[in-house]
Amino acid sequence: MKHEHMISFRLAQMWALCKFATAYIVALFYKKKEIWLVSERGVDARDNGYCFFKYLRTQHPEIEAYYIIAETSADYHRLLPYKDHVVSYRSMAHYIMIWRANVLISTHIQGYFPFAGLGLWVKRNFLPYKNKKHVSIKHGITCNYIPFLDYKNTQLDFLVSASKWEYEAFVTQFHYPKEKVFLTGFCRYDNLNQSNLKNQILLMPTWREWLYKEGDILNSQYVQEYSSFLRNPMLHSLLEKNGLTLVFYPHHEIQPYLHIFEKETIPNVVIARQKDYDVQQLLKESRILITDYSSVFFDFAYMNKPVLFYQFDSDRFRKEHYQQGWYSYERGVGPVLLNQQALLESLRSTIENGCMMELGYSNYSKELFAFRDANNCARVYNAIRSIIK
Repeated sequence: MKHEHMISFRLAQMWALCKFATAYIVALFYKKKEIWLVSERGVDARDNGYCFFKYLRTQHPEIEAYYIIAETSADYHRLLPYKDHVVSYRSMAHYIMIWRANVLISTHIQGYFPFAGLGLWVKRNFLPYKNKKHVSIKHGITCNYIPFLDYKNTQLDFLVSASKWEYEAFVTQFHYPKEKVFLTGFCRYDNLNQSNLKNQILLMPTWREWLYKEGDILNSQYVQEYSSFLRNPMLHSLLEKNGLTLVFYPHHEIQPYLHIFEKETIPNVVIARQKDYDVQQLLKESRILITDYSSVFFDFAYMNKPVLFYQFDSDRFRKEHYQQGWYSYERGVGPVLLNQQALLESLRSTIENGCMMELGYSNYSKELFAFRDANNCARVYNAIRSIIK
């Protein structure tokens, strides 16, 4: 079955290349103009890509900007006010628009290409595509060392950063020319100060490189740890006593396996599916964040709210997933907990402290970010303008 899937995938890629070549010829018949093409992963609109596109349409309507998204996406309704500037993901119009646009913008590397992995190959081998401005406005702050992000692999023309330390890491560790990295802040941060707090705790762990098959996930330490935690009597007592709800919203790669955690109803616990919840809204309305290694904690720290790091598999994570980068969790914005008892004790203490970030963590958080205002989209816009000129 795996072999058949690979053949099917390769055929899809070959068909994509055929359509891409045809689209190039079609695009030659269009009048040349400045077009900015914006996307996330082609299937969503809830991150820096959507925030920047909305900014362009409202603040700079003179820019002919288009957004790439699948019509079946749960986020498609967000684009309805701009439907004349929306292009269906993987449609022929999508392929043609890639050739027509001179600025290609996404949160993920080559997120605007119909097959993201294929996009890097095309960039290396098709000069007209390579000569466009390839822009990454990022999905999150890069705090781990990820070799793939080295400049020799991505060859980006523009990369944003939200922290001076992250900026330095891209220049020194990932070998980006300084003129291609811009300290602007993240577009979605423009809205992070608009908090409407609920009595809510957000549990948002990331994925694991070694968890690919459902069989592996079912028997994994990952599932055992989080299933056990969600059903822990001490957790239920804390939630009940303090009138709190815990929302479990794991990483995009784990979302297809949420049914594993839904075998029974758990009091005061919500198993959150991606199509039903908006990450930014969850972050803004939650009082405490529990995560492991996910860079989503930066958003929470930006709002000066407490973060707890549950890292029960840190040794394996560092060996098989991501190596540690410039950020040290042990000296960062929240405590690192290695077992459930320690996590629950820290959670109890944080609740008793009024769900406030401790002073030491708060002071460190203030040093992390280059900006704390609502002008991130404007800085990104001005920076892109500078590279076009």
